[in-house]
Amino acid sequence: MEINNSILIIGPSNSGKTTFQAQLYARIQANQGRIKLLKTPQNISGIENARDRLADGLETETTPATENLEVVIPVSLEGVDFDLVCKDYGGEQVRDITQLMEYDPTWSKRAQEHDRWILFIRASEIYHHYDLSISGYAEADKKNQNISVENTDNLPENKLSDQYHFIELLQSLLYARGVGLKSLLSTPKLIIAITCWDELDTTTSPIEILQEKMPLLYHFIETIWEKNSLKLIGLSSQEFPLNTPEAREKYQVEMPETFGYLVLDDNPHEKDLTRIIEIAINL
Repeated sequence: MEINNSILIIGPSNSGKTTFQAQLYARIQANQGRIKLLKTPQNISGIENARDRLADGLETETTPATENLEVVIPVSLEGVDFDLVCKDYGGEQVRDITQLMEYDPTWSKRAQEHDRWILFIRASEIYHHYDLSISGYAEADKKNQNISVENTDNLPENKLSDQYHFIELLQSLLYARGVGLKSLLSTPKLIIAITCWDELDTTTSPIEILQEKMPLLYHFIETIWEKNSLKLIGLSSQEFPLNTPEAREKYQVEMPETFGYLVLDDNPHEKDLTRIIEIAINL
């Protein structure tokens, strides 16, 4: 069966989906990447507000929980024409798949129809309490949050670590797709994007970050997916926070599409954000 070029970006709330899609479209529109724009999309309302806010030097806003918007961008990559579909949705929908153990027909359809998945994980906000796989992280996280080790009243009761939720999320989407786990998966292709990479302030690789922060998730994907159908990358869509007048002015003067980068095996500071789509297509 031929594998289609449809790409699904999967990410919980605050993982950077909206900012990335706005920056991706800005790159394509400005002809600053390997993916070329064939014609102007008919409707960009799904990312227009985010694009305009970045142009004004402002952070993007969180997408409402129940919203499901879609932007279809006609593009070309290495002589192959296809529609790049950007879906902007409330990240709470992803959370509900694991916390409520349910997903609506929209997500079931997405899991079935998209042969390439990009999973967004904001590693700087990974929470590790009640995680037996990472000795010491629970105590460290409590200290970082100014929570006494002896007093855990402020912690969510029986909350599992984030890596368990990501594992359950992937298992749920694979179940919705009707995929068994008796053999290594070649489809859907999976890219793990460690987002907001600039927040980590590190020189280590995306693989090392995932191994360090979420070892069980790393072991899961390595065990389930074929090596040639799996990729880990770092992503900083914005490059730096827009929380100072100087940062905001820099965005206004130099334009948003000049900022942001990928951390790839062949380039630790790749400025062409469209390469993440190229990698997904060629995986």
